[in-house]
Amino acid sequence: MKEQSFSEWLDALKSKANIVDVVSGYVTLTSKGGRYWACCPFHHEKTPSFTVDEQRGSYYCFGCHVGGDVIKFVMDIENIDFMSACKLLSQKYSLPMPEFKSKKPGESIAKKKERLYELMRTAARFYYECLVDDGGQVARDYLKKRGISKSTAVTFGLGYSPDYNRLPAHLKEKGFNELEMIEAGACAQKDGRVYDVMAGRLIVPILDGMKRVIAFGGRVLTSEKQMKYRNTNDTIIFNKKCEVFGQDTLKKYRLKNAVTSVIMVEGYMDVISLYQAGVQNVVASMGTALNVKQAEIVKRYSDTVYVCYDGDTAGQAATLRSLDIFYGAGLNVKVVSLPDNLDPDEYIREHGVESFSAQLAKALPLFEYKLRTLAKGYDMKIAEEQGKFVVEAVKILKTLPTPAQIDAYIPLVAKLSGLGTDTVRRQLMQESEFAEDGAPKLLTQPAKRKDGKYYKAMRYILYALFGGIENLTFDKDLSLYCEDEEHKKLYDYYRKNRDGEISPGDLIELEKEIPEASEVMAEGRKVNDKAAADYFEGCVKALENEFVKKQRKMLLKAYAESGSDEEKSQILAQMSNNQKKK
Repeated sequence: MKEQSFSEWLDALKSKANIVDVVSGYVTLTSKGGRYWACCPFHHEKTPSFTVDEQRGSYYCFGCHVGGDVIKFVMDIENIDFMSACKLLSQKYSLPMPEFKSKKPGESIAKKKERLYELMRTAARFYYECLVDDGGQVARDYLKKRGISKSTAVTFGLGYSPDYNRLPAHLKEKGFNELEMIEAGACAQKDGRVYDVMAGRLIVPILDGMKRVIAFGGRVLTSEKQMKYRNTNDTIIFNKKCEVFGQDTLKKYRLKNAVTSVIMVEGYMDVISLYQAGVQNVVASMGTALNVKQAEIVKRYSDTVYVCYDGDTAGQAATLRSLDIFYGAGLNVKVVSLPDNLDPDEYIREHGVESFSAQLAKALPLFEYKLRTLAKGYDMKIAEEQGKFVVEAVKILKTLPTPAQIDAYIPLVAKLSGLGTDTVRRQLMQESEFAEDGAPKLLTQPAKRKDGKYYKAMRYILYALFGGIENLTFDKDLSLYCEDEEHKKLYDYYRKNRDGEISPGDLIELEKEIPEASEVMAEGRKVNDKAAADYFEGCVKALENEFVKKQRKMLLKAYAESGSDEEKSQILAQMSNNQKKK
């Protein structure tokens, strides 16, 4: 028998994994117009813009523009890679994955990873047992001192590493060899001896998007000569740059609450303390070196991020480095500056959740924070310092995307420097390229949304024709009424395909080529099924009336510009016919 290829297996998986069934496990779907709708699980919204097409096996959100097939949905919702998504679905639908061979003969990469996942899970259980038994008193005392409750310790799976030798011995008893211990990152080797790299530390398990233990963080308890925190080195199951700590608890939070924002902190204890206090929309970058991948993970949960790093000098420097990364990922960035150089863990323990919430409310927008931070480096009582600040501040202003935003921050620069707004504007003009009207040139101008009675009516009509209204019978030719070029293209597509199978899903396929298709879908979902037929008739009448009005204006203009009585008579006759149509 011919061995099944991966592509053949993948086709079988997609065929078996019903996308409505999968998506329904995360959000409540409502059937409408032959499709399913819900509020998007990837960004906060009040009006559903997330749609699932069961026939095509696809999903799409008209708000945040994520979309794809059932595998892509699992990747997005679980924040996992392609192979992990395939594995999760294969387990759900009892369709075992084929094995993939590594370069070493006979060795399966998938099996090797599974073996390491099991090893790390075994290590996590061992660490927890060490925490709760008699030898874990030092770690329990530390948790008590930090105000961490037993239930919180259980939630995060906290543990304790008593010494260098016990974990390797335990893992060996469970059937793991020393090479596996080293490859998983749980142990290291020195002078021929394998030892626990987390010895003497409070253990914080790090979980991936599939809730598998992939690494550990360790907090020193006794010797200050050691590094305060230590992480597992990168392995084939753990890449620090591709993970954020607390994603597991954030996903649980999202199942019951709208995630309107995510708070990004530095360390494990910050997440744990905030979570215990009731602030559960929080994750940690596991250090100060934030990267693009981590910013993209945050964006999957919300478009707004509060950066709340430690108040010390290193923490503030990390904040500045992270801001542009978040901004570049398309996030609305706000910066929380905690007083007295406290980190989030210390602050919430000393001042409580209400005070912390008040600090969030005082968070500064990205560019205001940059300007105020810059101003701290200059003595504004000295004229030369004032000038230097304005020069550097203008460089920040020039990174803003629109003239309106630049103009909005000019008064703040003037206030911080003690100089006038005219001075700031002159400096800005000197360093910028300007158009003839004196406004800063932009590389791109945001497209203005087309609106009005015509667009409102035509969009809904097209939505209905594309199957938005079931069993719709409509024979009138609307080609004369299509004023917008993209509407003409959509209507031509409808006429060519209406005798076959056509659905709103076609609009999703057409969106890249014809962006107006997105607006058509958005207009369609504003109307409920009961009112759809009457609303459609009203749109047709409105479209006809708008057409007649515009024709009349054109005729009036032609009449005014006409030079002969014969032409005027012909125009008056057309105006009369036009009036009858109305």
